[in-house]
Amino acid sequence: MQNFITKYKKDFRLNLKLALPLMASQLGQVVVNFVDNIMVAKLGPAALAGVSFANALYAICLVFGIGISFALPPLISEAQGAVDDRRISSYFKHSLIVNLAFGVFSMILLIAFIPFMKYLGQDPEIIPHAADYMYYSALGMIPFMIFQTLRCYSDGLSETLPSMIIIILGNLLNVILNYLLIFGHWGLPEMGTAGAALSSLISRVFMVFGILIIFRHWKNLWIYLSEVRFNMYKSSYFKKILSLGIPSSFQMTFELTAFSAAAIIMGFIGKIEQASHQIAINLASITFMIATGLAMASTIRVGNQLGKGNISKVKDAGYSAMIQITIFMIVAAIGFVLARHLLPTIYMDNAEVISIAAYLLLAAAIFQIPDGIQVITLSALRGLQDVKVPTFITFLSYWLLGIPCSYILAITLEWGPIGVWIGLILGLTISAIFLSYRFKMLTDKLAKKQ
Repeated sequence: MQNFITKYKKDFRLNLKLALPLMASQLGQVVVNFVDNIMVAKLGPAALAGVSFANALYAICLVFGIGISFALPPLISEAQGAVDDRRISSYFKHSLIVNLAFGVFSMILLIAFIPFMKYLGQDPEIIPHAADYMYYSALGMIPFMIFQTLRCYSDGLSETLPSMIIIILGNLLNVILNYLLIFGHWGLPEMGTAGAALSSLISRVFMVFGILIIFRHWKNLWIYLSEVRFNMYKSSYFKKILSLGIPSSFQMTFELTAFSAAAIIMGFIGKIEQASHQIAINLASITFMIATGLAMASTIRVGNQLGKGNISKVKDAGYSAMIQITIFMIVAAIGFVLARHLLPTIYMDNAEVISIAAYLLLAAAIFQIPDGIQVITLSALRGLQDVKVPTFITFLSYWLLGIPCSYILAITLEWGPIGVWIGLILGLTISAIFLSYRFKMLTDKLAKKQ
């Protein structure tokens, strides 16, 4: 390990310089979700379970949209590495159209699905909470996709600070509005779970206008946007974005739907188990989002070096990020083990929920390392614009192995909540192994061609 650290010392610094604003942005979003869950938990286990159920469904569209938008950073970073300014502006405007269309489609789909939520075998007590939360969350898909386009454009140019600034401001607004709208303070209506979703909608609209204002005063970013003309489009650009974005979406959706399916399986067991699962997953998402920040940096660095034709630097960018995330996830795993009885008490004082959540945090500690490695390698492969084989790997790992294992262990063999998490651990581990091998194989192949 010492030799690796010495070899990649410079890459570690470059990774962190690019990743720290991304990590802060990702962590800021997790903090908002963390606060959301704490506030909603004050309404009782049924409300928390309802939000967990709604998120399990809503997040499918959300993550699919993120995957589509993630086609933009590697394309822009490669164009920047190749010093092709024209392609940067063209990729942006074509990506905006694709993302906006998806935002409208997903909004309509989610709202239309609300009446059918009661047929998914959940506790009837949680359905009103889930439906209220889903409606306003669906409306937020359009501003979310517009913001994602602007953010990915900025990140692809290695300008990660603007999105960090506006995400932090948007998150602060979201927390304040949560407090006001969930509980009805300062004369505002007491909206419960619907208030949590409405505050997210308002903050996302704010973030779109906020980041545009920042771009207008950021020369390196506005220069390409000022060249955008929305009257000329090329099918080849749409094809390129979709050929990267759709597989990326499926990659992320396969993983996310695996966790959504886990939440639904927990609902088959009971609302107490589902609430406990929501707490454990919410805590684990904090470390995952930090890993995602570093992963996004690896996409940008790998794509930029690919555009320059420097394959040895491509390998260094990928491997250095893998080492960094492994070290971080080991520390996180130790933290989960030591604080497993304390952390759930932040959410609620229900002894049964706390006990189950503490037990599940042991499983969360185990999957930290494979979770970190798989998200880094998946992103590095995206920087290489390799998305089709990784999509199959994620499907195999989560849906052919992980989730069937979760159901069999939890329901058929009656292992309960821990059975669900064993399946998740299996899926993440298989994914990490195969994706890491894929990155090594491709970079070795590219190196031989030079």
